[in-house]
Amino acid sequence: MTQKLDRKTLLLVCVSGIASYLDAALLVSLGVALPIWANYMNLSPLIIGFLSTILTLAIAVGSSIGGWLSDKFGRVKVFNIDILFVMIGAIIIAIAKSLFILVIGIIIAGIASGADLPTSLAVIAERTTKETYGRAISITQLFWTIGIISSQFIGFTTASLDFNSVKVIFGIIALIAGINWFVRSFSKKFKEIEINLVKNIEIENSNNENNIENIWKLLKNKQLLTIFCLLTSFYLFWNLPANTWGSFVNYFLVTVDQKSQATSTLIAFIANVICFIVNIVYLKISDTKYRYPTMYLGIILAIGSFICALIYSDIWYVFTIAYILYSASTVLCGEPLYKIWSQQFYPSNLRASFTGISYGIVRIVTAIFSLITPMIMNKSPKVLMFILVICAICFGSCASLVVKYEKKL
Repeated sequence: MTQKLDRKTLLLVCVSGIASYLDAALLVSLGVALPIWANYMNLSPLIIGFLSTILTLAIAVGSSIGGWLSDKFGRVKVFNIDILFVMIGAIIIAIAKSLFILVIGIIIAGIASGADLPTSLAVIAERTTKETYGRAISITQLFWTIGIISSQFIGFTTASLDFNSVKVIFGIIALIAGINWFVRSFSKKFKEIEINLVKNIEIENSNNENNIENIWKLLKNKQLLTIFCLLTSFYLFWNLPANTWGSFVNYFLVTVDQKSQATSTLIAFIANVICFIVNIVYLKISDTKYRYPTMYLGIILAIGSFICALIYSDIWYVFTIAYILYSASTVLCGEPLYKIWSQQFYPSNLRASFTGISYGIVRIVTAIFSLITPMIMNKSPKVLMFILVICAICFGSCASLVVKYEKKL
């Protein structure tokens, strides 16, 4: 029988899970806003790719330094500061009327969002037991999906507002970040929960704390270096197609398949509602023997979806079906698994640092790819889909290797 999450732990996971919500909301909201900015500011495909790249690079920088800062100065303290700057960045994006101001807002929000994600996972991991890791981390993925759905829903309902739609979308992100920052900073009850839970779990993790000097020395450990490379490779090849479809699905449907902004946003919204439902089911099996059978199912769905999109990229309804199937697969063989594995394999007092470096590497490569994605899309959608097929095969292979590695431990 699986161990249940108690009420206090569930509250902590939900409040910390807002980091996942904000990270997803920023990425998807940027994707929803790209066609609007392109029209309002008369932006070229190169500049559109540049905006997505700036956000991804900012998240990469934030992930790399945020994890290290949280391990050095305290995860709760750093996390609270991160959330505050996400709010500030979102406000700047919402009111920006020039490309320069828009870029400033994207950089601030991106760095803060990147920093709070590995930090929030470490906050959760050090306050939960090994038997409840899967469910706790899977709950944060629910928030990730909610961030996607809410951004697409707001984008759809405000599509007729044109440029004012951007103000609403990013204004809501700022509001949620502000509320979360207020609760984490000023709620005495919540602070007591944070302190009491970490005291309950720290005894279990104490053996890990005594023999760790620094992250660079640990990376000389062949076993740890192997799992770090495997997890980073898995997340990279999964994230490239996930970021591409998350950030550019609206742009693809509007510019390539000639659908309206409202239609493209509605399609993405429906796909992610289905994704949310799959996530709820996954929550029940994430700590059971069914985790890996469903992972392989997800890998098959992802590869099949991209192959269909490759062959029928110019037929919008086939592309739509492929997109929906792929969205469902991401829950089974993507971000939730990476989050669970990163907390499972890395030393407890350096989880944020390891996860942050891994996130940083992945986001930098993704940022470079985002820069050229619109140009590839405009030149040949089939070439883009072929690249995504290769990525799906690669992350599926890495996932299989991680499972084999885990069985050896």
